[in-house]
Amino acid sequence: MFARAHVLLATTLLAALAWPVQAEEPPVVEVVPVAKSAVRDELITFGSLRSDESVMIRPEIAGRLSTLHFREGQSVEVGALLVSLDDSITRAEFAQARANLNLAEKNFERAQMLFKRGASNPQALDEASAQQQAARAALALSQARLDKTRILAPYAGVLGLRQASPGDYLSEGQDIVNLEVLDPLKVDFRIPQKAVSQIRLKQLIEISLDAYPDERFSGEIFAINPRLDEVGRSQAVRAHISNSDGRLSPGQFVKVSVILAERPNALVIPEEALMPVGERLLVNLVVDGKVEVREVKLGKRQAGLVEVREGLDGSEVLISAGWQKVRNGDAVRSKAAERTP
Repeated sequence: MFARAHVLLATTLLAALAWPVQAEEPPVVEVVPVAKSAVRDELITFGSLRSDESVMIRPEIAGRLSTLHFREGQSVEVGALLVSLDDSITRAEFAQARANLNLAEKNFERAQMLFKRGASNPQALDEASAQQQAARAALALSQARLDKTRILAPYAGVLGLRQASPGDYLSEGQDIVNLEVLDPLKVDFRIPQKAVSQIRLKQLIEISLDAYPDERFSGEIFAINPRLDEVGRSQAVRAHISNSDGRLSPGQFVKVSVILAERPNALVIPEEALMPVGERLLVNLVVDGKVEVREVKLGKRQAGLVEVREGLDGSEVLISAGWQKVRNGDAVRSKAAERTP
């Protein structure tokens, strides 16, 4: 019986040795291709929107407000009549000045005729000429005072809220209504001293604000204050933003992104594909079914992606998940990584 057991064990061992050994399959890793995307270097700061032009409409002479020719919030063209002051006194002064000029001109003509006949001396002719010139100046002054009873829009824009009513007596320089030019708008912001050398005229900017959280509005720098603020050591910068649709308003607080550089075809990879080793950053590539480790130099990081400035040429496929269980030279099986939207 013991001999039979030995025979059975030997038969079993021979059968096991005859069975083919299954080779261990390479591990499965998730891979992604190196992508190309636009990458920007930006300087982030904050600023405020201002009207391109802003003026308070005020009378240059005192008088009673006769008529308002506008509605609050109305858009007006350049030269539009906004306010009429009572002109009864100034019109009468103008008529008097014109009559005085007519008399002075006739006196001057008479003085010329007498001088030519030898019936008058040069002094009388000079006095008549001076009176004529004084009358002309008085008429011009009366005309100017009469013109100032009509206040015109200095440029096209949108009127604000009026601060006077018809019948009010207005003193010189009293506020009536503000006029704003809303397209384009100005963006005023400051940059720190260390970034002054990176700012230039016609540089592009983008602004964002809470009222439109998913939008960016583009503009361009058109003025830079050559003098830095001595307290904050910052430089004032001003840009223009188009506002043709009227959605932006003066006084709004905005986030400003000054575009320092833009690379439209930068190489980007997912952050999870990076393998930090000390101070070095490595990625694991799949080349002919095997792992190849390569060192890379990085640029800007944004939204889970990172720019690769050195080490890749854009044709590679790299391991985004599973690189922890493989080594350089290992054979691997690849499957495309599932990207979340």
